[in-house]
Amino acid sequence: MLPLTTTGLTQLVETARRERVRPHTFVLLALLLPLNAYWVGWMEAVKWTGHPTTYSLYFNTVLLLLLFFVLTELVRKFTGWVILNRSELLVLYFGLGVGSALVGHDQSQVLLSVIGHVHYFKSPTNRYEELLIPLLPSWLIVTDEPALRAMYIGNSSVWQWQNFVAWLKPLSWWWLFWGAMLAAFLGMSVLLIPRWVRHEKLGFPLARFPLYLTDRSLYASRLFWAGFVIPAFVNTLNNLNVVVSPAFPMMHTHRINLGQFITNFPWNAIGWTPLNFFPFAIGIGFLLPLDLLFSSWFFYLVWKAQRVVVAALGYPTGGFGNPPYPHEQSFGAYMGLAALLLWTARHYLADTLKNAWRNDANGQFIVSPRWAWLLTVGGFIVLVVFSVTAKSQWWAALLFFVGYFGISLTVSRVRGEFGSPVHDLHFASPGLVMVQLVGTRPFTPQTLAVFTLYYWFNRAHRSHPMPTAMEGLVIGEQLRQEKAMWRAMWLSLLIGIPSACYALLVPYYRLGADTAQVGGAQRWFGWEAYNRYLLPWLTAGQKLNLGAIGFTVGGFLFVWLLHLLRAYWIGCPFHPVGYAISGTWSMEMVWFPLFLAWLAKALVLRYGTFRDYYNYSQFFIGLVIGDFVSGGLWNIYGTIVGREVYRFNE
Repeated sequence: MLPLTTTGLTQLVETARRERVRPHTFVLLALLLPLNAYWVGWMEAVKWTGHPTTYSLYFNTVLLLLLFFVLTELVRKFTGWVILNRSELLVLYFGLGVGSALVGHDQSQVLLSVIGHVHYFKSPTNRYEELLIPLLPSWLIVTDEPALRAMYIGNSSVWQWQNFVAWLKPLSWWWLFWGAMLAAFLGMSVLLIPRWVRHEKLGFPLARFPLYLTDRSLYASRLFWAGFVIPAFVNTLNNLNVVVSPAFPMMHTHRINLGQFITNFPWNAIGWTPLNFFPFAIGIGFLLPLDLLFSSWFFYLVWKAQRVVVAALGYPTGGFGNPPYPHEQSFGAYMGLAALLLWTARHYLADTLKNAWRNDANGQFIVSPRWAWLLTVGGFIVLVVFSVTAKSQWWAALLFFVGYFGISLTVSRVRGEFGSPVHDLHFASPGLVMVQLVGTRPFTPQTLAVFTLYYWFNRAHRSHPMPTAMEGLVIGEQLRQEKAMWRAMWLSLLIGIPSACYALLVPYYRLGADTAQVGGAQRWFGWEAYNRYLLPWLTAGQKLNLGAIGFTVGGFLFVWLLHLLRAYWIGCPFHPVGYAISGTWSMEMVWFPLFLAWLAKALVLRYGTFRDYYNYSQFFIGLVIGDFVSGGLWNIYGTIVGREVYRFNE
């Protein structure tokens, strides 16, 4: 990502290093976290539109950053006061980013659905009371049926004492669990940042994005405004069609299904293959490494080719448990990347452990390595003990969190090295994959129930909080604001966790989570966890699946093969990260924008100069900001007036 020259970026960093983060920044962050949580929850869970946390760059935090930047510039121009300097703006940006992740699609929205589902939806036909409720720890789910009824029907308030306490009891335990998990993520980030930033020189492209947005010179570029106008025009025209009148023309730029034109067997096995023209995805893509761009869309087509081959051989295709086992194969690839990262960093991690034993900070770490290791290991132990207390088998809990921490490590690396716009890994929870591979026989029913309860942070990994927190710490270190950013991360966790849950419960109780006024997250996620997975496990069971084992191991080994290929082939266009991220749902949405970005960048690098690339980068940043600002403002309008608006990013 190089929209600025190296000299320009250095000047930005040096200027910010001379600034101090003042106390009012933390007060403002504390006030904004609940408001931001309510906004994100309203968009994603209530109105089911916008969905900022389904991509790596959250448009709500970009909008808020631009809002405060513009206000700061206006106040500075007319009064000379600097209400928020660049360091303070970045503290707010990353703090709100962590808060957004916590309320996102793959965190608290699924949590509330999973723990509030069974006691409201139980009936003689689904046998919840017979099969599920005895296995679920009562201290981890909501058992107060009147309180649940009030939420699903509506016209009530979560602040009524009975409703408030009904959720507070199980949520308090989950907040303890959540806090331990996030503390471990912060510890891992502190340990890995010196290795990844100083030794391996990772660029953290998405982390640098807010630096560019707070640079005044960007807004003097005509190319930036040219890029800004294009998505602003499209979003405005389409919103007029949706909000005002169908008489306004609609520009159909989303979900043009290529699969509908391919009807002959076995080629029709490619299934849903959308062609989307997302300006923000094209803009982000142009700023990413060329090999990752190529690998993303190339391996996406390879996944489609696998489906065609499997169909031609007479097997059912796609889905969990069917060839070519996309979820299991992707999980194996993620685990292969995690193993590769740990193997290459083994000597460094051993040194940090020695430093922790001697309590030698060595000037590299945001906090001492002893504290970082205590947070990482202590958080991991709390999670395993929590699972055993919930009646899980200890070895199953241990394997589960080894897998989950491996996914977290890989997602953070993917963001740090490449700024990948997606990393969802849908339906590949370590628990689900373990059952799919070896069957249900090795696990007790209580262990299977715990795996299902953990569905809330494993359904997908789009709004994973670790990479956002790590990016904030990286920028804080580069600006020499490490302590301020460290405090902001903890403040975001302490306020963001309860804010995320109650920001969702407020509209649920007012509108009714089981009514047409709410998008369906509270109904669907819980049903999915129990009816798609736990009930079939308990009633029909699951057998050992040699095919799934083979493809999982194959995904693991193929990542290592690609790594070795790149080591011995200079200029190799195939990157293991592209293979890992291209096999799940989110890549369906952005593969074509990434192809267009790859084509544009390849042409510029082939026939242009570095100055051409620098200039065109400003145009593509304009695409991102124009899409986010216009789409986000219309989304705010829809939120305020309660109207459906054009969904610019889905």
